[in-house]
Amino acid sequence: MSVVQCVGTISARNFATLPMALSPCAINMSSGIRRAICEQLPQLKNIYYALEVPSKVQNSTATRPLLQWILPADVAQHENELLDSVKRQQFDTSFIEDVRVVPRNGRNAAKVEFQIQPDAFAAHLLQADSVVPKASAFQEEHVVVEYSSPNIAKPFHVGHLRSTIIGNVLANLHQHLGYRTTRLNYLGDWGTQFGLLALGVQLGSISDDRIREAPIETLYNAYVMANKAAAEDPQLAQRARELFTSLEANTDPTLSCEWQKYRQYTIDELTGMYDRLGVHFDSYEWESQYSQRDIGDVLTQLRSAGLLQREHDGREIVVVDERRVPVIKSDGSTLYLARDIAALLERQRRLQFTRMLYVVDNGQADHFNALFSTATALDASLKDKLQHVKFGRIRGMSTRQGKAVFLRDVLNEARDVMREKRFASATTKANSTLNDEHVCDILGVSAVLVNVLKQRRQRDHEFSWQQALQVNGDTGIKLQYTHCRLHNLLERFGDIELAEIKPSWQHLTEEPSDALAVLYELARFDQCVWQAKEQLEAHVLVNYLFGLCNATSRALKRLPVKQEKCPDKQSQRLLLFRAAKRTLQQGMRLLGLKPLNQM
Repeated sequence: MSVVQCVGTISARNFATLPMALSPCAINMSSGIRRAICEQLPQLKNIYYALEVPSKVQNSTATRPLLQWILPADVAQHENELLDSVKRQQFDTSFIEDVRVVPRNGRNAAKVEFQIQPDAFAAHLLQADSVVPKASAFQEEHVVVEYSSPNIAKPFHVGHLRSTIIGNVLANLHQHLGYRTTRLNYLGDWGTQFGLLALGVQLGSISDDRIREAPIETLYNAYVMANKAAAEDPQLAQRARELFTSLEANTDPTLSCEWQKYRQYTIDELTGMYDRLGVHFDSYEWESQYSQRDIGDVLTQLRSAGLLQREHDGREIVVVDERRVPVIKSDGSTLYLARDIAALLERQRRLQFTRMLYVVDNGQADHFNALFSTATALDASLKDKLQHVKFGRIRGMSTRQGKAVFLRDVLNEARDVMREKRFASATTKANSTLNDEHVCDILGVSAVLVNVLKQRRQRDHEFSWQQALQVNGDTGIKLQYTHCRLHNLLERFGDIELAEIKPSWQHLTEEPSDALAVLYELARFDQCVWQAKEQLEAHVLVNYLFGLCNATSRALKRLPVKQEKCPDKQSQRLLLFRAAKRTLQQGMRLLGLKPLNQM
């Protein structure tokens, strides 16, 4: 097998095809040093993000900077051929000083160490972006992410929070790396429950104005009232079924008009919630788009393919892993799975995606197994394009009074607690230019988001107000505080023209080791973003940002700018802290946070 064939094995199992050009949001190190290596090894199309910055070994020494490629196990039998190929290459000496091949040693895999030209390494990390980015090799790949997806007229509760913010981070990561990305919010607005909702509005004589003031809460209360009444009175239950039947058949224009209003009111309220969470969508779509009258052709396809089987009670089912999963009820009406199959097939035709991610909790695993199995049986091109991004539940998230129906109440609680902490703090300074309510809301939301995102996705999570709102621990408050410190420092020395300062490796090596520690953390950013995307794990990026903040805080203490008398040292430290702020800000935005300059 040739080296090129050998490397093909790597791509099939370990890495996605990697770009030979700068991704839209990548920092200059990616456009220079990594590209210099990749362009000299065109047969190793996978090496771009596989290059690692050793994190611990170099931080304690002032040796030359390295990027290393650890050979994956897949290539063990062709390792020597591959290493010999790397040895023969002539690399751009303005970036690469030397290449060292380290053979396998016991359990330690073989690796290639690229010794980087130090001033180039420092310059690419510390200079402000000035290069116009080239197109990413991922721009031809279309990733669709479906997340949040609450039901209208139901509380946007804490269970929706994890889907919303995890999905948002995954969409941000893909977009940052240059993928064409579409963000979908697929709202539940169909089914018998909407007959109960209409009944509740009628029974309560609820006006439009009242609904408009607090749509989700008002409609939810109407639904709860009707559900209770229908359970006690069969005639009311029958009336609710009739109302939905008329809505489904579109025979009651007034009811259809009211239903459209409820949807719009819900969207309006959700938009405010999403804005607080730093979340946005490219498209709002509806379960009702795939009601029975709209998906007859899909049901025909299922029957023609022999996938639908009729049960003795009149239901129609599909068989998935020996489970008999209902698709059509005995009265001929469709179930959720039927509508999801239709939605998936329609999206593939309309969006032509290369990958579709459904960010939904662990409890829906059987549903998505049935969906993917059935849809792929109808359209083989969907094979390997679909993924259920599972996550565990959040327990214990409520206000201090124990109320946990609406996420809005939880976020308001976080804002109020941050207001109390700020006013109680002896270090809080009066600032008439700050909107305290706005700042407290951003701090509260940051605390909640980071406390959730720092957990491994599939684990259940016990929410703790005490942990989330700590100032000194690994929290969203720490990220905001560090960003503010860096902003204030740079603003204080705004008269120094940093654009005219050339980064110097020599200066950095003469500083305490904290300077190089920050530099190496900055160099790991691209690597961590890629790993977070590959693992679909936000906590990888969160933990990186905590590490960056910790390294930066130590450097701020050991490398003071104001007290430093040497202008060269002062300017080099400012370059380092400017790059730290830029990278921290970029990472925070990927998490959906709104970086504050003052708090």
